[in-house]
Amino acid sequence: MLERLKSYYKEAIVINEQVADAARYEWFYTKEGDKIGIDKHRLSKQEKQLLSIFLTPILGADRTMSEEEQAWQRWIMHEDATMLQHLFSLPPYCRFIHFITKRSVANKDDFYDAVSGLFPDPITIVWEHEHRGVIIEKKQKQAAEPLPFADIIDTLATDFYATIHLFIGQIHPYDDQLYESFRYEKRCFELAQTYMPKQTVYQMEDVIPLLLIHGHPELETVKKAFPFLKTLDDEWLRIMQTFLQCNLNVSMAAKKLYMHRNSLQYRIDKFIEKTGIDIKHFKGAVAVYLAILLQQYTDQ
Repeated sequence: MLERLKSYYKEAIVINEQVADAARYEWFYTKEGDKIGIDKHRLSKQEKQLLSIFLTPILGADRTMSEEEQAWQRWIMHEDATMLQHLFSLPPYCRFIHFITKRSVANKDDFYDAVSGLFPDPITIVWEHEHRGVIIEKKQKQAAEPLPFADIIDTLATDFYATIHLFIGQIHPYDDQLYESFRYEKRCFELAQTYMPKQTVYQMEDVIPLLLIHGHPELETVKKAFPFLKTLDDEWLRIMQTFLQCNLNVSMAAKKLYMHRNSLQYRIDKFIEKTGIDIKHFKGAVAVYLAILLQQYTDQ
């Protein structure tokens, strides 16, 4: 399809390009996430209506980024803080919340309005790609108020018909180490996405066990400490992992698994009997959780 459009519109079409005069074009997304701009003078009303049938029009694609958005984007892309330092007084602390959407968000302004209303502190959103960006939360103190991130995910998914994954970074002072912290958290998000793809909200405590496993030179030796991995099928491991992720709360895990509480309790007792590891206590739970992550990691 792209080749046919290029053949038809020739120099009047741009695909996945940044252009200085964005307002000159009508913008669309393909199902694959490609961004297409077609010169408005070359596009008839009938053609625009026809293209809108199999392409997604991008509302507000010709909007000009604010100076603050441009400054943060330059910092994120090029580690250049010059514009930030000259535009406004910087916040003493920042938190980066990385996100990925499974489909393109056509109206970035609506997305910003929806997201900013969910945070108590001012935010800026920088899009690194049509499916990926960073929410920059500007904070006056190094304290993290509890936010219902799972509810935020549900709200955005409902409003924009897209599955969204978030990595909640830590609160950092605005100093010379901030960019290094930003890059490190971005890498942690990539690691979590690779090995825990079904999870939608990640925090640093989710990734720390993966960091211990990732690249470990003696993974097979470590696996020998968990012989039960060979005797339990994926269903058993899924049930035990859900129990652990529900903070060892049998009722909560049973609800999430659509099981009767007594059935889950029976499974837990049988697991303890089979493995000799008491998963209902902290040390046993930590060992089994690491074992399951290790199994998933090596499977990947």
